[in-house]
This record gives sequence, structure tokens and C-alpha cells, in this order.
Amino acid sequence: MDRRYLTVITNTVGAGMLALALTACQTTGTPQTASPPAQNNLPAAEISDPGILQFKINPSGVGAYYGWQMQITKAARNKGFKPFTTEQLSAGQTKEYTLWPDSYTVTVYRLGDLKYNGQIEIRPGETTVVYADYGLLSDNIVISRQIDPFRAHPELDTTAWRVPISTTYEPETLFAEREFRAEYTGPQNNGERVGEGTVDITRNGLPFAEILNAEITDEKITGDITYADGREVDGDYQNTNHQLTPGSTTKWPDGTVFTGSYTLFEPQDGELKMADGTIWQGPVRERKPFGQGRLTRWEGDWMDLPDGSVFPGQSGAFVCGGETVAVGECYYYGGKKLSGPEELATLMERDRQIAAKTAAGKAAQESATQSPRQPETAQAGCRNASGTFNDNTGNSTLRLDSPGQGSGNFISYTYGGAARYRFEIGFTFTTAPDSISVTYGNGVYSDAATGKVLQRMSAPSGTVSCRYDGTVLVFDGVEYRR
Repeated sequence: MDRRYLTVITNTVGAGMLALALTACQTTGTPQTASPPAQNNLPAAEISDPGILQFKINPSGVGAYYGWQMQITKAARNKGFKPFTTEQLSAGQTKEYTLWPDSYTVTVYRLGDLKYNGQIEIRPGETTVVYADYGLLSDNIVISRQIDPFRAHPELDTTAWRVPISTTYEPETLFAEREFRAEYTGPQNNGERVGEGTVDITRNGLPFAEILNAEITDEKITGDITYADGREVDGDYQNTNHQLTPGSTTKWPDGTVFTGSYTLFEPQDGELKMADGTIWQGPVRERKPFGQGRLTRWEGDWMDLPDGSVFPGQSGAFVCGGETVAVGECYYYGGKKLSGPEELATLMERDRQIAAKTAAGKAAQESATQSPRQPETAQAGCRNASGTFNDNTGNSTLRLDSPGQGSGNFISYTYGGAARYRFEIGFTFTTAPDSISVTYGNGVYSDAATGKVLQRMSAPSGTVSCRYDGTVLVFDGVEYRR
């Protein structure tokens, strides 16, 4: 475009001579673009470097240099860009934004009138300037990648605001699985993550971990990771299935160590070494034994538990062994090892008697407070329960041989893959209208197909809630029907 000048010279007595040079503008949407910048022997820009976009109002002070606004509505490819509109700027003012390389949709207004609408390319390490000029005939928008000497008047430039890149982009969500969420903040170039960034991981909204110098590929996330609880992990996080690498080792400040498989960052199955040297091999939940596995003491003795969650307060008979202990049954009560089955039976009988006395006292108290006019059937409740009851699944059966008190047994079937397992335990009981006191004998886990005994154990005795209406028996919160 040719630059044209209009010069008006006026001679007035005592007023001197006034010369006014005004620049005609281009049409909206087709701004003048200055020539490429000269080489200044600066270091070559990296692909991960941001660029700068300046919005600059001509500082000459000639004409209506106020009410200018620039708006960036979207980025063509980069994620997390937040659209924005500048405040109204006046002569000599500059607004500067740091942006990741990409093509951006830009509009320029003066006093609400559209002056420019188009795409502006931001390049790594380069500054792109949007100059706004006011003219009497029309306005002029110039886009330049170097300082325009006709518009550079440092002595007249009044204000420059610089906006950091953290203001123009939101973090990118990498994954949100269960209670965990990971967000990435770092370089982008035309929609691709480049270089290194930072990954912040939260758990239920609270800080969980931070990865500095994070490099993200389709397969994994690597970098310098710090966990909020002080744990140390020697494996990478796999992007393909959102798990720590199987076989990774996690160490906690209290001395607990786990090696095995994970769900996200939490141990699931493997070897858990506790602070006192005890080792658990099997499923893990919340850094504790869970499910079926083996417990090995620091001195080498081991014990198989059908449910690791009962540790360290396990009671019953278990399969044990070790370097100096023959394989066989061992007996525990409340986590304390006993001399044999007789001691276990004595303690279990003591619990049964205590439970029975407690239930009898409670029943007597309830009987004394009940109205004498209340029908006997309403008072009886679970005292009337006897017979065979099945749960809603058909896998569990409860038998009571007589109402009020007597003997019973419980049978339940479970499955592990194609295998079917049977658990049976006998007991004696005493009932009250709304409770039942139970003393368990030894229970047996076995293979349902072959009858082979896999584990012998006992369950803690005690008093549980009970409700019976003649058909439905609710025993410890589980519903059974005759």
C-alpha cells in the first residue's frame, strides 16, 4: 500500500504555522504488515519457547487516540487457551501477552467499531506487534514482527502492561480416574506438547504429587516426582493404562515398602513389608493386608490367612510353618499365639458365656419394661425363630434347631474363577426378641467339588442384632427367608 500524506498549512496572525500530516488507513481485515525482522545475532529460538503479542496504540497524540480494544477469541490448535479482551487503551499505551506458538483469531475495535478481524501467527521466541493508528479519513491497523520506526516513540510511550502465560492458558487435564486428577502446565506448539512442563496430581481435591521437568508421551510420564506424603516410587506412570509400572517399589517414611502391581498410584497385589519387618504376600488395600495371602514374620515363621484384613487381631486356627516350625495348625486369639486348640476353645467358651449373660440381662430388662397387656407374640421376636433359612442369593444357609436357644450351623458358597468353595461353621445360640448371642466352633473352608479342606478357623463370638416376623429372619443385617 502507498503511504499518502495530507498537509494543511494555515497562517494566522500571532498563531504561527501549524502543519498536520495524517496517514490514510487500509480497509478493515487487510492490515499492513511490516517486513521480516533483521537478524540481531540472538540465540536461535527453541520450539518450546513462547512468543509475544503486543497491542500498541500510536503515541503521537494526534487525533482521537482512545477507546481501542483487542480481542483474541480462540487458538487454532493449542489446548486450554482462555479468550480475552483488553481494556480500552489510549495513545502511547501497550498491552503485551505471552502466548504459545499457534494461529490466533484476533479482532480490533475502536469505540465498539470493528477495525480488524483475522488470523495472527505467533512464532517461538518472536514478538508480533499489532499497531493501531487513528486517521481523520480512516483508521489503520499494522501487524509487524519488528519495531516500526514510524510508530516507535519511546519518549511518548506512557504505559505498557505485560500479561504472563499463566493468565492466558488453563492447565490441560491428562487424566481423571477415581479420586485422582492430573493436570499439565507447560509448552505447546500448534496443539502439540513440546519440551518439559509440570504435572500436578490431586487426590480428592488435595495435593498428592507434583512432577517437575515432566515429559509426556503416549506410553508414560517421566520427570522429577515429589509426593505430598513423602513416599518414594522407582517406577514411571504409564499413560496407556493409568497405572504405575508393574513391579515398581514404593517406600513410605514410616518404613513400609511395597513391590507389585498398582491401581493408579495405590498398591493392589504384591509384597508388602511392614515397618516391624513382617511381610505380607497377597492383595493390599490402603497399605494393609487384604484377601487371601501369606504373612511371614521377621524371624521366618509364616501363616496363611484366608482374609488378611483380620490381621493383626486374628482369632482361630490357621495353617502355619517356617524354617524351625513344622507345617501344621497354629492357634491365635486376638492376634496372640496360643499353646493349642484347648486354649482357643477355653477362650471362645468364655466369650460365649459372657455373651449369653449379657443377652440374658438385656432380655430381662426389656421384659420388665414391656407392658403386660402386650401380646406374647409381639414380645417373642427372634425367640420364635427356628428352622432352615436361605439368603436372597441362594448361596448361604442358616439353620437353628430350636427356638430360644440351641445349636445351629451356617453354610456359604463362594467362587474363585471356575472353582467353587464351601465354608461351614457350627455354633450355639441364645436369643432375645431383637438380638442373638452366638458362640462359634471351628469353621472349615473346603473345595466344594472334592471336599478337600483348605483352611480351618473360627469366628469371633458375640451378640448381633436380630429381627423375625415368622417368615423373614434378619440376622446381623442380612435377610434370610424360611
